[in-house]
Amino acid sequence: MAMPPPEVEKLACLQALAAVANLNGDPTPLEFEAFLTALSTFQPFPVGITPEGLLAGSPNLEAQLSQITTPELQQQLYLGIFAIVRSKGIDPQEAAVLAKVRSHFQFSPELAQSLAKQPLVRVQPASRVNSTLVGMSALISREGEVRRLIFDYSLATAIVGLIPITGGGSLEIKLLVVLGLILKMIWDIRKLWGRPTGQDSLAIIGNMFGFLGAVVGGFLAWATLIGLGVVVPYAGAFAKAAGFATATWIAGQSTNQFYTSQKRPDLTALKRAFPSLMTSDQ
Repeated sequence: MAMPPPEVEKLACLQALAAVANLNGDPTPLEFEAFLTALSTFQPFPVGITPEGLLAGSPNLEAQLSQITTPELQQQLYLGIFAIVRSKGIDPQEAAVLAKVRSHFQFSPELAQSLAKQPLVRVQPASRVNSTLVGMSALISREGEVRRLIFDYSLATAIVGLIPITGGGSLEIKLLVVLGLILKMIWDIRKLWGRPTGQDSLAIIGNMFGFLGAVVGGFLAWATLIGLGVVVPYAGAFAKAAGFATATWIAGQSTNQFYTSQKRPDLTALKRAFPSLMTSDQ
């Protein structure tokens, strides 16, 4: 049996990954992120191949598997397929696909288990892929990362509010700790977006009102829990935690909006924020 050309095998692997990503309709954000990571392990791509083009082609999985004969590519493909279906939990249809791939490639149970335990790591692109979906995925992923960061800091300030220390200037100390955490959160959000510049006066004023809103929102949350404590036992004990967490969350959201509000893209910041997408010749 004649061996297919390397580019044909690689293209078959890419199309097989797209077939699995499209298995249950359009891929979810988690599936799409895993799909892009799996694609990155097959770089460089054949000329003209983009992630959106692969997904739009609706390739047939069985037809692609028959073209892949190199053991290394078979294992690499299985690793990528497993990462895609595992990203949101493997359902019976996806389990059947995994079994079909193992059977077609004649993997031993030991080899299949070994591949399933290996983490799939995104490979930095050897050459830039002109793909809108890749950029959108990176942006959505970064937004999620910032949101989780703000939540973590809000949880931290809530814990500060729950520390059972009273009297002797303890409130002032807690306020200083919360202020320090908020400043650190602002620094981390700025760093995640590549330390962008170029915000106009409207964005600056809006950010100032955002921080004023954080103070007001925190005070209202504190007052609400105090008032609720009159009716619900122990509710007042969470007043400081609610106030600190609310203020931190609002301040974080305002900061995030501020650093994404430039009139034009800051290419230097984008290179810092997305080094795998922004090459030095841009």
